[in-house]
This record gives sequence, C-alpha cells and structure tokens, in this order.
Amino acid sequence: MNVLFLGGVFCEGDKENIIKNSKGSMQYAADTLQKNYISGFSQSEHVQTVSVINLPFVGAYPYRYRDLCYRPVAKRESLGRAVVKNVGFFNLTFVKNICRALSAYRAILAEMKSRQEERYVLVCYSMHLPFLLACYFVRLFKRKTHLCVIVPDLPEYMAVRKGVAKFVFHLFSLVSYSIVNRSDSIVAITKEMLRKFDLSIKKIVVEGIADESYISISEAGQRKRYFLYTGTLDRRYGIRNLLDSYIDSGIENYDLFICGAGDDRAYVEDISSNCSNVKYFGQLERDSVLRLQRDAALLINPRDNESEYTKYSFPSKIIEYMSSGVPVLMYRLDGIPEEYYGFCYLIPPGGDGLKRKLLELSKISDDEFIGMGKAAKTFIIENKMPDKQVGKLLDAIKGKDHV
Repeated sequence: MNVLFLGGVFCEGDKENIIKNSKGSMQYAADTLQKNYISGFSQSEHVQTVSVINLPFVGAYPYRYRDLCYRPVAKRESLGRAVVKNVGFFNLTFVKNICRALSAYRAILAEMKSRQEERYVLVCYSMHLPFLLACYFVRLFKRKTHLCVIVPDLPEYMAVRKGVAKFVFHLFSLVSYSIVNRSDSIVAITKEMLRKFDLSIKKIVVEGIADESYISISEAGQRKRYFLYTGTLDRRYGIRNLLDSYIDSGIENYDLFICGAGDDRAYVEDISSNCSNVKYFGQLERDSVLRLQRDAALLINPRDNESEYTKYSFPSKIIEYMSSGVPVLMYRLDGIPEEYYGFCYLIPPGGDGLKRKLLELSKISDDEFIGMGKAAKTFIIENKMPDKQVGKLLDAIKGKDHV
C-alpha cells in the first residue's frame, strides 16, 4: 500500500524559524507522535511509499505567531524513508483555517496525480477540521482512497470555551464528527473514544508510540536530586496539586523542577520565586526537556481521575517518561491500560494522596528507583515501539485485528 499522511510536524529545516516566530506554547507532543507514526509506516514491509503533506501546527497571526504567512524554508524534506512536502498557508486568525483546508486539498490531489494508477491510504492526523475537510473533498473525487483518521483528542475537550465561541466550536465539532464517521478506519487512544463514532467503521486503539531516537540515548545512571514535571501548566492537569503537595510534604532532600507553559504559569512562577527548592525553567525545546528527564530521580504526572475527559485521554508523557529509564509517579486513570501499572508508582486516592506518596518516595533508595525505571523502559521497548504500534493500525486497515 501507499500511505499519504496529512499532518503538521516540525521539520529540521523549519524548526528554528517556527520556534522564533511562535508566541506561547508549541505542540511538541503532537509533533513527536506524528513522527513516530511516520516512522512506523516507513518500517512496515506492507507499505511501498510514505508521503507526508505537512502544514505545521503553529499559532495564528498576530496573537500567537509573528508572521502573517507560513512559508516553509524547504518544500521537500525527508524523514527516514518518508518524503515530506511542506505546504505554506496564509496564517491570519479565522482566515487561517480556510487557507489550510484549501492548501491541504490541493497538495493531496497533486501528490495523487503523480501516481494516478496507484491506490492510497490517506491518513489524517487529528480531528483538525481543515484537515478533515480537505480529506472529505478528496474522497469525493478519489472514492477508492482508504481514509484513516488518527484521533489523539476529541474536539469538545481540546479547550475550555464560553459564550459565542463555545457555540461556534460546537458546530465545528459536529461537522468534524460527521466527516470522521464517513472514514474507513479510525485510530483512537482509548476504547472510550471509539464509542463516540459509528459502529460500522474499522477501529483500533493505539494509546501512544515510543520515540526510537529517545530510547536509544536514554540510559539509567546516577540520578540528580530532583523530581520533575514537564508539560502543560494547567489546573486541569494537576500542576497546582503537585506544587501544593510537594510544599506541604516538607521534602528537603529532593528539589522539584517544573518546565512547560500554560494558563497556570503565573502560579508556578509565584511559587518558585518564594520557594528555593522549586525551580521553574519555562518552556524548553524538546531536547532540553529530555535531558532533564534522563537526569531526574522521579518523573511525575499529577493529572488525576476526577474529570470525565480522562476516559478519552492517554497522557503522551507517560510513554515518554517510561522511555527515559527513570521511574514514574502517576494516578490510576481511566484512559491508561492496566498493563502500565506494573511499571510505575501509583498515587493513592484522597486529597493528600500525592503529598503522602511524594514523602514516601523521597525516603527510598536510589537502587529501587533505578530498578523501577529500567523495568518501565524494558516494557516500552518490548511493546510500544513504532513498528508494533503502527502494525496494529495496518492490520485494521487490511481487515483484521480491529476493535
């Protein structure tokens, strides 16, 4: 089969320029997951060619990006065996998404025209409405194309909106669901997500994929004396609970390091300015974050199971954390498969559960920490690498082993 992947990754030629022009947080997790999918397709013996139509996920001008137009530095790049075709677009707020849909549509048809005799599996990354619209109109003209939609997030849980914006985005959400329900196959990150879609569609759960490049360089060793959280700074994701629990625990032999960006950044900055053993690094580039992870004593995911959206979410940082060889502390979440819980420390239920567990872990030996971290990394290597995870999707497309 020939795979045509529609997504938004940060290629090496453009990455520096995108970082320079972005205001606020960047979608590093989405970038990594897409590249892992592309790697998995490239490794499969069942896939003859892999082409990527790439419109990076950047913020809109003028509030979240400094350039009115996104212009790629290079029109063609490579990601292993995959050929990446970078597509520019007009990036003005509101108008941006119309332009992205039209640009993606034209780029897909141009790629298919170059191989008219061949059939494609068109893989759409996310329920990003411009991408879905582009794929929908392509299918009107290329009916033999197999459309597969990867659903890492449901649109109603992507952001908190109010008033008119909430109503408008609800309408957009209905359109998105309508298009996905006309696809041939769906990949979701939890089983509960699949219940949102038509029963007749081929479905598969791929909760996440390990990053091969990170696996190859991350090694357990002498840990530095800090616990670490990397990710979105948002009360929904437990950042306040983590800070308050750590301070209340009175731990003195481990610092708490935080890096990331989000709505609760001011709260994090205030705590770090008044507490010498809480250090905030801002939003760092991915390579810097991964170095911090490899050197930590413990990696923490403070997201709890109190919100409904946890049924529809698998925190991507769990696989990334476990890949580092450093032990992980987290809550039991509805969206995380049971198999993960044998390879991490669990936060007990209750309002002071996180505080008590942090204090407990601050007293255990380095050897125990290292042993748990190594076991988690082995679990990831044996079960969550790109070839195995994407293989599940390819089996579903071929008509077997789907939910």
